[in-house]
Amino acid sequence: YNPKSSTNEKDSADLFLQFASELMSMEISTSSSQQGDSTSDDNDEQPCTQQHIRNCIMVMQIEECIIATATHISSAETAHETQNHMLATFLDADMSILGKDVETYDKYAGYIRREYEFVERNMYCEKRADILESFLPILDEDAASTTAATPVKKHSFIYATEKARQQWEEQARSNLKNEIEMLRRGVIPCEIQKHG
Repeated sequence: YNPKSSTNEKDSADLFLQFASELMSMEISTSSSQQGDSTSDDNDEQPCTQQHIRNCIMVMQIEECIIATATHISSAETAHETQNHMLATFLDADMSILGKDVETYDKYAGYIRREYEFVERNMYCEKRADILESFLPILDEDAASTTAATPVKKHSFIYATEKARQQWEEQARSNLKNEIEMLRRGVIPCEIQKHG
């Protein structure tokens, strides 16, 4: 993960695909040699089994999950609406930290600041608050107060699965609201001050 990169999700997916390709090549090679494959060395075609097809489908699903973290909230909403349970569970697990107790969440927020310490402090507070606000669902009364120039968020929940909504949604909203309020005042939770 490179905090200065705008392609982390794509880079992670590419790395995963490279890893999966290497594993699948090893698996095919092993299964061919165990079957006493007598094909010549210059014949690169390998048998395609149902297991290989299942593995390819699984790799594509995992790639989809990794890429979806770039658009977390809209991807979670889509996963819920389409009943894509694997994607919904993956995205909820990735966002589970938001629903942890206040102390754990604040430590996490402090770590995020350290990760982005290259960003000027005031700019960090402004941009992080904006990002966190985009995670918060819009309530009906909030919709009435938005102007035409303000894009309306279309999600009702942070999490995609019912279980995560029951377990983390309320705490996540509280944590996000608290951090946003702190950031708007120029305060970063659990910020470690550098001395000297």
